Amino acid sequence: MKTGGRSVAITGLGVIGAFGCGVDALQAALDSGREAGGPPESLDTELTLPVGEFRGDLQAALADLPIDARMQQRIARPDMLALAGCGQALAQAGLTATELQRGRTGLYLGQSVCGTWASEAHYLEARRQADSDWPEKLSRGDLLLHEGAHTLDVAARVFGLPGRCQSVMTACSSGANAIGLAAEEIRAGRCDAMLAGGADSLSLITYLGFNSLKVVSPDGPRPFDRERQGMMVGEGAGVLMLESLEHAKARGATVLGLLSGWGHSCDAHHLTAPHPEGKGAEAAIRQALMQAALQSGQIGYVNAHGTATQDNDRTESLAIERVFGPAGVPVSSTKRYMGHTLAAAGGIEAVVSIQALRTGRLPANLGLREALEDAQLDLLRVAREVPSVQHVLSNSFGFGGNNAALVFSRSP
Repeated sequence: MKTGGRSVAITGLGVIGAFGCGVDALQAALDSGREAGGPPESLDTELTLPVGEFRGDLQAALADLPIDARMQQRIARPDMLALAGCGQALAQAGLTATELQRGRTGLYLGQSVCGTWASEAHYLEARRQADSDWPEKLSRGDLLLHEGAHTLDVAARVFGLPGRCQSVMTACSSGANAIGLAAEEIRAGRCDAMLAGGADSLSLITYLGFNSLKVVSPDGPRPFDRERQGMMVGEGAGVLMLESLEHAKARGATVLGLLSGWGHSCDAHHLTAPHPEGKGAEAAIRQALMQAALQSGQIGYVNAHGTATQDNDRTESLAIERVFGPAGVPVSSTKRYMGHTLAAAGGIEAVVSIQALRTGRLPANLGLREALEDAQLDLLRVAREVPSVQHVLSNSFGFGGNNAALVFSRSP
């Protein structure tokens, strides 16, 4: 960000999800159009609706991190996803422990499901033992993993982060808002560097809960399609290393891009449904453009929230059309590549957006057959090469009408 404060540079990217572990794995999936989706392997359920699940070795993803044996016993799946993302971002940025301390580096992390994966297992084991003739004493230590800030605390301890640390919970816009809030700390001069993003893991309550709301598609999401049937729950983490541009230049860091704008709004309309005219989404987009000091015509790509649910895609398309005009900007949702990763979505899709700037390749909107008729959008049916793209917008919208928009710009 640059308006009214210091410019915010991005010097490190960390990402993990159904596509694999690392930016290269994500880019390979985007380039090849590789879809995620399949029955869950980590959940104890007979339901076979597809999920965007990380199916690799999480322990291997953490192999190079300073996690001692005691800490190893106190981390659950969402913690591991977050640690993997943070570790990658820090490694790419090349910040030493001394520089982390000197720069008062902290972490703003978006979460939604938090440690539900662990507390569900504890609850089911308690139920099993309650029905047993010989119940055993259950350790209550597992319940500590449920706390909303547990993942944040674990990451701060593992990486020795002495600066401001906050857990951000605005539903599915959590990761994007965490990035925006962390950038504000840098702009205001309260710190020189911040890790920021989102992390969430699969859990029964989200998998079965969204199914009970009848918003899950049996064949995966088809964002902005006329016959879309719903979303696909996913998991993962996306984390950025943010620094003031001056700090990054002073230490000779490679600047991957700039975070030039952030907008946040609340619909104040309904607990789960977005405003029917997309007014909150439009407000967040316009705020992000205003802070970036950009006109709508300067945005070269919109990475849409695009969950493939009826309400989200309709209202988001209306907001995009009002801001950019009919078919005024290339648009795609990447939800079919990784599922809807909830609080992690804003973080992972921030990485997608930065990669679009760096490579000049705009990812396809997988699953699209017939475009919705609510608004005229330039939907990317196939990947498009646009080497000249200078600025991209990433949308993230959540329950309660919590809307966030981020503008990323090519580095000078």
